[in-house]
Amino acid sequence: MAVVIWILVALLAAAAVLVVVSPSTGENDNPWRAFRRGLQARRHPDAQQDEAARAASADPVDLSLADFLRATASEGDGYLQPEELVEDLRTARERARTARERAAHVVRPRRDHAGTRDHAGARDRAEAQRTTR
Repeated sequence: MAVVIWILVALLAAAAVLVVVSPSTGENDNPWRAFRRGLQARRHPDAQQDEAARAASADPVDLSLADFLRATASEGDGYLQPEELVEDLRTARERARTARERAAHVVRPRRDHAGTRDHAGARDRAEAQRTTR
C-alpha cells in the first residue's frame, strides 16, 4: 500500500512540475491544451514535418572514407601559406620591437618615491594653511 501512495505522490509531483515549467504561448494556453495540440500535430503533421520525416527515412549512402576524401578533395593551395606566416611573424616582431623602444622612453616614477612625494606635498600644504591663519 505504501508503494502505491509513493507512486501517486511522484505522479502528482511530476504533474506539478509540468504545470509550472510549461511554456506559455501568450494566448491563455493551459498545459492540457498544449498537450492536445502537440498530440494532434503528431497525428496529422504539416508539410514541413512530412518533408523532414521523408528526409530522415531516406536510405543511407554507403561510402568509404577514402572514397569520400577523394570525391571532396580540392585542388590548389592548402589553408596554411608559409610565406604569409613568415610575413606575419616579421610584422609581429617589428611591432614588438617598436613597442619596446617606445616603452623605454616613457618616464615612470617609482612607487616608493611617488608615495613619499605625495605625503610631503600634503604636509607642505597643511603647513601653508596653518601659517596663513
